[in-house]
Amino acid sequence: YYNIDTLHQAISAGMQVTFRYFEWRIEFSTHRHIVKQYRHGGQPYQISPWALLWDDENYYLIGFDRQSGLVKHYRVDKMTEITVTNLPREGQALFEGFDLAAYARRTFGMFRGREQKVSLRCENRFAGVLHDRFGDDISLFPCDDAHFCARVNVSVSPQFFAWVFGLGGAVQVTAPETVVKEFQNYLKKFLI
Repeated sequence: YYNIDTLHQAISAGMQVTFRYFEWRIEFSTHRHIVKQYRHGGQPYQISPWALLWDDENYYLIGFDRQSGLVKHYRVDKMTEITVTNLPREGQALFEGFDLAAYARRTFGMFRGREQKVSLRCENRFAGVLHDRFGDDISLFPCDDAHFCARVNVSVSPQFFAWVFGLGGAVQVTAPETVVKEFQNYLKKFLI
């Protein structure tokens, strides 16, 4: 809760933040088998915070990373040593008109992948599922009497593939060919 409060302060003040970011790793050479390992070589990140997002039971900081020039997100519970700097926030041009809900819809499980327009072939009964996931910003057209086709912007990632797989074949990835092949390779990992 202190992290969220500090990030809200930085967003309200329009200031950058620094923090260290970690992930959990398995380490069998110690008595504790699950250990905290800092990313970025343990060096602090410096990010311009723009929003906080609740997704999949976690808070995420959405911000601008000057070093990469990209909008990125970070799980708040994996951030330590958060400090509000005296540097003004950057990235305003990227966040003018930024649709936080659309960002969350195309970033499955908040796992970032390469953003790409993907074509899907779906059973008609799944129109609500696609609308719930992608909102009004999707192109739908009939494929045949039992199916419709959709073009959606997604972050292509294992989580996107898992979402499609979880729909039991009622939704299929049809284009582009690179994403179809990537999905096929993903599925092959589950065969013995």
